[in-house]
Amino acid sequence: MKLPFVQPKMMGEMIRRQIRAVLYRDSVSTTAELVQRTGISFPTISKTLDEMNDQGEVLLTGLGVSSGGRRPKQYRLNADHMAGLAVGLEKDYSCYALLNYVGEVIGREKLPGVLHDGPERLTEQIETFVKRYPHLRALTLGVPGAVNNGRVFHIPDYEKFKNFDFKSFYEERLSLRVQAENDMNATVLGYHDRSGGDQNRSLVYLYLGQNGPGAGIMVNGDVVRGSSFFSGEVSFLPIYDSRNFFQAVQDLSSAQNGKDRRAKLIDAMSRLVAVFTATLNPHTVIFCSTDMTESDLTDVRNGCASYVPPDNLPSLIVRDWEEDYFHGLNQLTIRTMLGIGID
Repeated sequence: MKLPFVQPKMMGEMIRRQIRAVLYRDSVSTTAELVQRTGISFPTISKTLDEMNDQGEVLLTGLGVSSGGRRPKQYRLNADHMAGLAVGLEKDYSCYALLNYVGEVIGREKLPGVLHDGPERLTEQIETFVKRYPHLRALTLGVPGAVNNGRVFHIPDYEKFKNFDFKSFYEERLSLRVQAENDMNATVLGYHDRSGGDQNRSLVYLYLGQNGPGAGIMVNGDVVRGSSFFSGEVSFLPIYDSRNFFQAVQDLSSAQNGKDRRAKLIDAMSRLVAVFTATLNPHTVIFCSTDMTESDLTDVRNGCASYVPPDNLPSLIVRDWEEDYFHGLNQLTIRTMLGIGID
C-alpha cells in the first residue's frame, strides 16, 4: 500500500507537538524521557529541542540525576512564549481568562455581556486584550448556541450573532488561532479533564441555564457534535405528548407552589435521563448545582426507574457548572496554543 507523502515541515511540526504534549503533562523532561514517551529517535528529539530552545519555546532548566554517565539536560516549556485568551459569553456578562504557555491563568476579568449588542461590542472587548498582551496568539470563545467549525448557526434570543463566523472573522482581523465551541461541549470537556479516572467514559452534562436547556455529550471519551453539529440541543426532545423539554421547563413558572414546581422538574429530568439511558447508556449524568440538589437526585433516579430497568441507570451527580465550563475553555485554549488534541 502506498503511504501518503508527508512534507518535512509537517513532520517537524508533528514532532514538536509531541514534545509539547509531554512537557505540558510532565512539566520537566530530559531528552531521554522525551524519546521514551514519544518513540522518536534520540538525534531527532535532541535536534528539535535545540531548535525550540533557540526560538524561545522551551528552556533548559538544569541537569537531571545521572544514571552513571553525564548528567542529562532537563527542559520545560517557556511560560512566556505566548499567551491565550479564553472567553465565556453569557447573557449578563463576558468572562475572560488569560493563560500563559504552560496553562496557568495569569489574569481574569468579568466584563458586561455582549450577546444582545452584537459582534462589534465583543470585538472592542477582545481588542483591549490584544493591545495589552503582544504575545497573545490563541482565542477560544464559549458560545450558548450550536457551532459548526467556528460559525454559530443556532443561537436563540441573540439574533445579532446568528450565522456569525467567529473563527474566520477573528483570525483575519486579529491574526490569532481561533476556535468557537458550544458552551456545554466545553463544560463536559472541563468535567472530564478535572475528574480524571477512566478517560473512555460516556457522559451527559445537563444544564437548564440562562439561555435555555442544553447538554454536553461525550461517548467513550470523545465529544459528540453530530452530523450537523446540533447534538445536545435537548430543548427539542419531545418528552411529553404535546410538549418538548424546553416547553416543559417553561411551564415550571406556572406551578402553583414550590412543591408543585419541584415535582414537575423532577418528572421532566427523569424522562430526559431515561432517554439518554436508553440511547447512549452513559456512565454518568451530571447536573448543575443551580438546577438540582443532592436530594433531588434520589427522586430523579426513582422516576427514571419507572421508564427503564434500574440496573442500567447511570450515576447521577451535581457539579458547579461554571467551574467545569471555564476549565473546559481553558483546556481548549491550551490545546490550541500547543497545537495538540485539536479535532
